[in-house]
Amino acid sequence: MIEVTELVKTYPGNVKALDGISFTIKTGEVCGYLGANGAGKSTTIKILTGMLSADSGRVLIGEISVSENPQKVKKIIGYVPESGAMFQSLTPYDFLEFVCKMYGIEKDIYDKRIFEFLEMFDLKNEVKTPIASFSKGMSQKVLIISSLIHNPDVIFWDEPLSGIDFKTTALIRDIVKDLSSHGKTFFYSTHVLDMMEKICTKVIILNEGKVVHDEAIISAGERHSIEEIFKKYVDTASSREKAAEIFKKMTN
Repeated sequence: MIEVTELVKTYPGNVKALDGISFTIKTGEVCGYLGANGAGKSTTIKILTGMLSADSGRVLIGEISVSENPQKVKKIIGYVPESGAMFQSLTPYDFLEFVCKMYGIEKDIYDKRIFEFLEMFDLKNEVKTPIASFSKGMSQKVLIISSLIHNPDVIFWDEPLSGIDFKTTALIRDIVKDLSSHGKTFFYSTHVLDMMEKICTKVIILNEGKVVHDEAIISAGERHSIEEIFKKYVDTASSREKAAEIFKKMTN
């Protein structure tokens, strides 16, 4: 469903965000995309969703070239950005109606679907409330709904759980499992390893613009935890040493 080949992206100042990365994600897989800050995760997602051009390489989503047919790709994907901006004066219904109209969904279909999603995410009493008055978690719920409401084949989530409470996190976990079992593909970038352990069937780890780990998750008891795998490739020991040094100075 997602095929990435030798993807390269360099920013001004010769900063290489992606250094020839390649990977494949099959239909129905839930792929966790891990890496330290600045590793290139958000850059990858922006290229895969057609928001940013790569310097070189190829990306296919459902056998469609992102660089050659970005509009066609956008019709079959859903996306939650790391920092999502919405029209603050709109109500959640207005915003989701706008999204549905962009995807050409008929009113008799989207009207029912919007209310079903709002009820599912405990927002049914906020239908007419401007998004400007929403908390971070409430706004994030609307963004997550907007990535699913048009029934996309591939869903890209970049830190989707920011501000989300435990109840909604559990709901999202169930939604992902259900949709992936019906052939929906998820590309999920996050720092929340616990959630990744629960929903992902595959993990890719990016370090300094290179793929350093790309494997399917095997059953519990036969594998190391994702945190243990992550620590093999990303230096966390130096951070602990720096923290210990700072605390020592603070207590002296």
